[in-house]
Order: sequence, then C-alpha cells, then structure tokens
Amino acid sequence: MRRLPRIPPSVWPLVLLSAALGVVLLAQGSARAYPRFQLSSGAARCNQCHYAPAGGGLLNSYGRDAVGDQLSTFGGNGAFAHGAVSLPTWLALGADLSGAFVDNEVQDPAGAKVAVFPMQADLSGRLALPGGFSVSGTGGLRGQVRNPDLLVPIQNFQPVSTSQLISREHYLMWEPQAVGPYLRIGRFYAPYGLRMAEHILYINRDLGFDELEETYNVSGGVVLPEAELHLTLFAPDFVRHIGSDEKGFAAYLETRLRDDTIAVAGQMRVALSPGVTKLMTGFVGKAYLERLRTQLFGEVDLVNQIFTELDETTRTQIVGAAGFTALPVTGVAVTLLGERNQIDVEVPDAWTAATALVNWLPYAHVELQLMERLQFPTGGSVASTLFFQVHYFL
Repeated sequence: MRRLPRIPPSVWPLVLLSAALGVVLLAQGSARAYPRFQLSSGAARCNQCHYAPAGGGLLNSYGRDAVGDQLSTFGGNGAFAHGAVSLPTWLALGADLSGAFVDNEVQDPAGAKVAVFPMQADLSGRLALPGGFSVSGTGGLRGQVRNPDLLVPIQNFQPVSTSQLISREHYLMWEPQAVGPYLRIGRFYAPYGLRMAEHILYINRDLGFDELEETYNVSGGVVLPEAELHLTLFAPDFVRHIGSDEKGFAAYLETRLRDDTIAVAGQMRVALSPGVTKLMTGFVGKAYLERLRTQLFGEVDLVNQIFTELDETTRTQIVGAAGFTALPVTGVAVTLLGERNQIDVEVPDAWTAATALVNWLPYAHVELQLMERLQFPTGGSVASTLFFQVHYFL
C-alpha cells in the first residue's frame, strides 16, 4: 500500500471538526472487549490494550500493535487507517463497520426470520488534554431503525424516529497514568461482569447491560498490576432518554493470581427503576491454561428483586454463564458457552442456553464471526439462532 502524504498543520482544524461531528452524531454496536485476550495475550489488564480503564471501546497504540503482530493470522498493520495516516499523540480515531446475516427460528407462526442487514456504523475519537484529562466518544447510525408506530422497546423508551443518530458512549476522564487512580464521567457501561461482546447473553441482557442500556455515570477507581477496583454511580440517559431507566450503584473488584494466569472478581449492583429495586451480587472467574491454549471463564449473579408497587413482593433470580475459549492457531478463537437464567428460584421454569462461537481475525482490521445459539425454555420448544458477522475497524 502506498503511504499517503502527511496531513499538513493547516488542515488539522478541518480534520478535528470532522472528528468532532462524528463524535456528536455518535451508534449502535458493542463497546465491550474480548475477555478471552485478557490473560491469554500476555496483557493482564484490559487497559493495556484499551483507553477505557475496564477495557472495551477504542484501542490504544499497544492494542493496535497486538492486533497486527500477535492476534491476526496473517498479520498486518493494526494502526489507524493501516498506518497510512500518522495521527498526533494527543489524538486517537477509529471506525467500526459491521454487516450480518441471521436465521432466527423462534417458533414464530410466520416461520423463521432470515435477514441480511448492516449492524454497525460507528466513529470513535479520543482527545488527550493536559493534566491527564481526555475526552472520548463513539457513535453513528443505529444498526436497525424500527417502525416508529410500533411499541417502543424497553431499551429505547423514546420514539425510534428521533434516535436514528445516537451516542452510546461519550465521557470525560482523568487518568494521569494507566496504572493508578482514575475518574470518569459520562455515558458508558459501568464495569461489571465478564463484559462479553454478545449482548444477547443472559449475563448482559438480564442484568442491565443489553444493547443501548448504557447509563450516565460517575465512575472511579484504581487499576494496579495485580488488582483493580471500579466504583460507579449510574443514572438514566437524561439527555435523549435512550437506554436503561435504572439508577443506582455498581462495584467491581478483581485480583489476579499465579503470574496473571487466574483472575477472580466479586461484584455488586443496586439498581432502582420505576416499580422495581434490584440488589445484585456476583462472582467472576477466569483462568488461562497455557499448555492447552485455552481460557476458562464463568460468571454467576444472584438478583434479589423487590417490586415496590406490589406490596414489596420479592423474587430471587439466578443468572449464570460458564465456558471456555480455545485458541488453536493465531487469529482463531473457538468458544463454547452454557447459560442458565432461573427467573424465580421458587418456580422451576427457567431458560437454558448453549452457544458456540468461532471468531477469526485473518488480517489486522478484519474479523469474521459465526455463532450458533440454542435456547431451551422449560416446557417449550428449542429456539435456534444462526448468526454470521463481518466486522471491519479502521
């Protein structure tokens, strides 16, 4: 690839204005990370590869180098625009484009739903400021725009016609060093759980981390070589009313053991929404078996729900997931995951799911994913979802 000429200083104001517009017109897509890389790639902390303290979102220079040098089958230049444009150290930019095919067999009388659709069109930017401060944002177009005359889904309690351009994530952060304390204010997912990219998993969908359920937060903590602590006060999106309607507090404490091959974490979350109060406690574990090139992982959460409008009626829910990711060759990850969602421990009805994922990074900037997911409701028929995604990031 022929190298493009360096952008002259006189053109930078226009570039920055374009980036700012991209951040303001910020999109549906996942800002989560890939937890299978936390221990297996030699990076014990998620913020070794990401600007965000708990991982996810825009990659830093170390993460981009790792994508090209370590994590892709055929390598490549993982830098922004494949290295064709050199950005100043105080500016980081990125873009994510995804398209998908889905075959969803969920016992619909009309038959299976088969579709090919654009899923993600995001722009990302980070501006480093003096004193350890920075401003970050991600967004663009919604992956799917529903008929505004239909009922509005819970994760977007505003007419869909007003939210075709959305900003899922934007925040101001103070972080003098990657290791040490930080403070972050803005819209993002509070650090909690495994933070897997697939929002349809019960540990995301049923615990307040479904698509578009980012909250406005004041979050802070400390990231150390052997441990990290994240504390978050969260509230609904008061700007555009897109996302979760919960408010409350979340905490996540993780420690790493045995030369960073094991990570264990405890977590809790208190969430108040109209008519319901949720008290959540959970456990997360990860272990990397180097000889097998396999990472084990699991999460289980106990959710005590108090229905304040029904004479303080209570219900206890258990949500869990466990599985492993094998890394047979560079760039390929095979994940098998089992899930359980016991909506009420006093009722035998539950949802059980089995998910198989194959992710391939053939070249830097390109990812292919194939997913087969089977759900087994108690007393019901099996629901099957076949999903294929092509993801390109700039």
